Amino acid sequence: MFPQIKDIFASKAQFVTNEPVSIEIELDNPAQHEAQIHLAIKILNSNRIIKICSLDLALQPNSSSTQVFEIASFDADFQGYGVDVDLIQDGAEPQHFSSAFDVVSDWRKSPRYGFLSDFHSREEGDTTDVASLNKLHINLVQFYDWMYRHNDLVPPQDVFTDLMGRELSLKVVKEKIALCHSYGMKAIAYGAIYAASKAFFEEHPEWALYYSNGHVVDFINIFSIMNINEESPWHKHIIEEYKKTIEIVHFDGIHMDTYGYPKTGISMLGGKQKVERLDEQFPILIRNTRQALDQIKDDVCLIFNNVGNWPVDTVALAEQDAIYIEVWNPYEKYHHIQQVIAWAKHLGKGKPVILAAYLKPFRLEPEETVEKAHMSALLLSAIIFSQGAYHLLLGESNGVLTQGYYADYSIVSDEFMRNIRNYYDFLVRYVHLLQDSTLRDVSMTHVQGDNLEYVFENASFSTYGEPNKVWTVVRENESHKLISFINLTNNSEDYWNEGKLQPTPVEGIMVRIQIAGPVKHVFTASPDIEMGRPRDLMYTIEETERGLSLVVTIPRLYVWSLLVIEV
Repeated sequence: MFPQIKDIFASKAQFVTNEPVSIEIELDNPAQHEAQIHLAIKILNSNRIIKICSLDLALQPNSSSTQVFEIASFDADFQGYGVDVDLIQDGAEPQHFSSAFDVVSDWRKSPRYGFLSDFHSREEGDTTDVASLNKLHINLVQFYDWMYRHNDLVPPQDVFTDLMGRELSLKVVKEKIALCHSYGMKAIAYGAIYAASKAFFEEHPEWALYYSNGHVVDFINIFSIMNINEESPWHKHIIEEYKKTIEIVHFDGIHMDTYGYPKTGISMLGGKQKVERLDEQFPILIRNTRQALDQIKDDVCLIFNNVGNWPVDTVALAEQDAIYIEVWNPYEKYHHIQQVIAWAKHLGKGKPVILAAYLKPFRLEPEETVEKAHMSALLLSAIIFSQGAYHLLLGESNGVLTQGYYADYSIVSDEFMRNIRNYYDFLVRYVHLLQDSTLRDVSMTHVQGDNLEYVFENASFSTYGEPNKVWTVVRENESHKLISFINLTNNSEDYWNEGKLQPTPVEGIMVRIQIAGPVKHVFTASPDIEMGRPRDLMYTIEETERGLSLVVTIPRLYVWSLLVIEV
């Protein structure tokens, strides 16, 4: 039995420019004698090694330990870094392990969203949930249904029961907020913009929205929907509730939730009927909320929920920090995910895009086919990340969202969490490439048909996520060409919210890329291979009728591989 690396992770979810970086390395020595080991550590930016260091350690017999490795600060504005560690011991094969971290001047450059929803008194003192979020590099945490009532957010006493019948503790909520802060995370309070209890509605019937038949707008027979028009007293009321969450509970921002309906409603203010168009009212409420919260706390975060991709066109440029979209049918296929992200990026003019795309296979797949749920998550993560967006899916301890009520999350295995962590490490390691807002998606204009700018051979390819093919996502700017290969083989349908079979590995994908000048670097990386470590590739330059082309081969594709050309 030889020593091994159990885990490596950054001490914080995200590091700020010029903040010292620290990496934690968990080691295990199962032998009954002391073990002398050597740790060779490399810090990489893309495929370039920027720092090499080492540690020589003596591990006590039958012991586990954690080494905190300090790295000097980075003056980067927005960069991801890889951490590659090799454990070397005489008489044993070297062990390889990798992780990642990023450095930003502002968290808005890379907002990675997760969730917490368990706030019972028995959670007091439990730190495992937030620690697990840190290992996923989650830097924004939505505290889902933490509140007393949707119209009265801050509870009147420590232990209380919410409208869904759950017993919660304000002490636990505050404890987890402080824990998030210790990891460099922002704690975001869930707060629906127009939901009120039936009792509150009965006290303020003029504040509500009504259907055209005169009945109040209802949600799941528990909440009445209120009128958010600036002229309605509810508008000021909900903003005051948001202010309390910041002032009293010390949250860092608000998740302004909506339900997707009503899209229009009838106001009864002053006894006069008036049609209210909510897509016109949302930006006003966001603006006024921002102005009110900015007066009481610096660096407040606002996230607004565009349910079913509505109404992104009116709120994209409102005073929120990201474009957040909850994906529902009829956005049901992989190419719909691509369309939603592309449209949001176009409208948001550089704002980050976060999708809440919940995966029902984790709730519906029988135990004997749970691998299909696992594969659906890996594929969906690859698709969202390769398009330059983020995904709200994971939270709590090994929790996965399967539907819109977060408290009913599903628990997954440690084995799956290790696999999905490789994808989140990969996202962070190459975040400055994958999330570069200057990249243009040219998949539909530079590939296939008469387009010879990018040519792919030795497999069946698709530019828009067809089933049983390799999806090629091609993005470029003046300095980089990024090609994601996403393996949809061995699957006869392309519905993103269905279980998926393990793709068939694809060998030897030949790539031909027209180039206009010299090439600096060519490398590939995959979260499925060596925990995302980059591999420089040999390539040739060929002369064609249309000029020079770079020719390179991707050795093997499992689920997702990234090819990077730096010019």
